[in-house]
Amino acid sequence: MKFFKIGGKPCRALQFDKQLLGSNKEKLAGSNVFVRSIPKNMEHEDLQKKFEAMGKIKSLKVSLNADHSSRGYGFICFNDEATATKAIEQSSKDDETVAMKFEPKDRRTFRKLINNIYAKNIPMEYPEDKLKEMFKAYGEIKSLHLMKNAIGQIAFVCYDDPKGINKEYGPECAQKAIDQLNGKELEGASEGQKLYVRHAMKKSDREIEKKKETLRYKTSKKRCNLYVKNFPVPWDKEKLESVFSQFGAIENIKLEKGKNGNYAFVCYKQPDSAAVAKANLNNATFEGKTLIINHYEIKEQRKIQIEDAMDKADFEKYQAQKTGAFHLNDLTSHPHMTQILQQLLDIMQQNQ
Repeated sequence: MKFFKIGGKPCRALQFDKQLLGSNKEKLAGSNVFVRSIPKNMEHEDLQKKFEAMGKIKSLKVSLNADHSSRGYGFICFNDEATATKAIEQSSKDDETVAMKFEPKDRRTFRKLINNIYAKNIPMEYPEDKLKEMFKAYGEIKSLHLMKNAIGQIAFVCYDDPKGINKEYGPECAQKAIDQLNGKELEGASEGQKLYVRHAMKKSDREIEKKKETLRYKTSKKRCNLYVKNFPVPWDKEKLESVFSQFGAIENIKLEKGKNGNYAFVCYKQPDSAAVAKANLNNATFEGKTLIINHYEIKEQRKIQIEDAMDKADFEKYQAQKTGAFHLNDLTSHPHMTQILQQLLDIMQQNQ
């Protein structure tokens, strides 16, 4: 493990270790420790020096704020559970920095402990007293705040134990309301408009949740969605639909204009239809144009793949420079490659 700074900011480099992959979280649970009361001036390297005497360390970090200042706590992953236990026992005698067993939070359980809920898709003229009566069926309401926007009304409902004793009362009531009311059609709602009820979240948390939901949806549609390019310029959505609909039901078509020509996204309702369409239409010629069709790649994943490919290419170039080696691509691009091969074949025939 090496520690260094870039632009005055503390950084760390770790040797690649398959055991540290996210898929192994449960296996490494016993080897992880949480370290509290870390002095604000202590950096990654200082924490390493303090705990490495207790056993081999796979990775560690001091948790930092956005401005790279210390939060006063950190995490260490030891080589095995026995070493982690030893570190916890030894550090308990240290009043300054204490290691504790790491216990990850279950966010799903945490979310169930929220006693505030958010509801939308409420018809504009839906009365407040009727709305309150509907939510009151699931517990004692501490407060109900109703607001209006361009498409209807939204509500924030808070449940709480009237006696102020049972802390789990409010979250339990909120969860019941979500389970029973989400997806319900209210009187006066337009066709297809259903009540949306979820735990109330901060705006920043909600934005993260939206991104996750969008990514999940895109992932679920990946095998149904085709990226199509190099088709004739006059083609519009109707023409694309007439060509692609013969292979299955289409959910939607999105036509885009690019610098080097138009391109489109054709999303089928079933992944099998997309596979058949790709097999039949890829490299097919229309009006002198040869179609190029690929399965749609999520933008975020495509960016990661491009970065990985660039990193791999840079690393191979670095290795070649260090060893003085050259790649097969360098060999095949040699201007006298044909003559060299012919001479080699002549020598082999003479030696037989």
